[in-house]
Amino acid sequence: MSVEEHFMLREIREDADAAKKTIEGFKDIEKVAEELLETKYDLYIVTGAGTSLHAGIAASYAFYELVGLPIMPIHAVEFIHTPSGMLEGRKTLVIAISQSGETSDTLRAVRKAKEQGADILGVTNFPESSLAKESKYKLITKAGEEKAVVATKTYVAQLTALYGLSVALAHKMGRDVGKLIDEIKNIGEPIRKALGTEDDVKKISRYAKPFVDAYVLGADVTFPTALEAALKLKEGCLIHSEAFSAPEFRHGPISLVDSSSLILALYPPVVRKNAHEAFHKVVAEVYEAGATVIAIAEEEDESPKECSDFIINVPKVSPVFASAVYVVPCQLLTYYIAIAKGLNPDKPRRLTKVIRV
Repeated sequence: MSVEEHFMLREIREDADAAKKTIEGFKDIEKVAEELLETKYDLYIVTGAGTSLHAGIAASYAFYELVGLPIMPIHAVEFIHTPSGMLEGRKTLVIAISQSGETSDTLRAVRKAKEQGADILGVTNFPESSLAKESKYKLITKAGEEKAVVATKTYVAQLTALYGLSVALAHKMGRDVGKLIDEIKNIGEPIRKALGTEDDVKKISRYAKPFVDAYVLGADVTFPTALEAALKLKEGCLIHSEAFSAPEFRHGPISLVDSSSLILALYPPVVRKNAHEAFHKVVAEVYEAGATVIAIAEEEDESPKECSDFIINVPKVSPVFASAVYVVPCQLLTYYIAIAKGLNPDKPRRLTKVIRV
């Protein structure tokens, strides 16, 4: 099969369109925001599995920063095992995310939450799915069918819908987010520009091919993308990869780093000065230890030049939307490393598109 025939690459290249089509439903997202504010929830939980949970974690930064709502992320399978009385006495909203709407662990978590009186906001790509039917509120993404097992464009669509909701909530609460509304409505454009890194990523992937272990570092708004990038490298490239917040990496794991280590460093936006400076110090340390460093940073960020072997620049966006652009070269890198290793990225071993167990 030629490169052009892989579903995964086709679908990565559809990231921008998935975001654009999803945010075209902003009026529907605003209606959901109005309904949520009318109900006045006092506990927000986001749940899902794998990539879907990572989308929820990324969006939780926007919810807190724009709306002041702390959201508790819980893996769906762990939510199932939480004490039955955990939600008693609280008006709880559970944001449940599943691209298929049929992931068994997520559905079990949803049903357990409903048994305890929680309301459900379902985020799915399928309006007739089980999750949609179980949900009081719905955000329907418009990514189109995703055939590759490794999720790419559906993740971007989930991010877009949830970012849209956070901005809509902030607007309905009277906050000055007019510029952010315009930005999220046009988020497809910086995503499209990020797709322009494909040729550079393809060249870099050949150098990443030999590595069997990788560490993906993020901080602040890039940490959720580190989680997602590490998952992609496991799924698509069969590279043992772990994600860390860079300062946390100093608390033990950095001792493993040597010349056999691959570091994917997702630099926080420069405007997040404290996070950016702390992150850069850790990258400098691993570079000094002999690791091969691939840095992903926003345009005009000169810091990676001091301590990186390869640099991929992404368009500058508002920090709360960072995951939507940073994830694109991570997806492309996964794809091209898989190709360099002779793997079929559409058929990762022992994985299926939907887990119904």
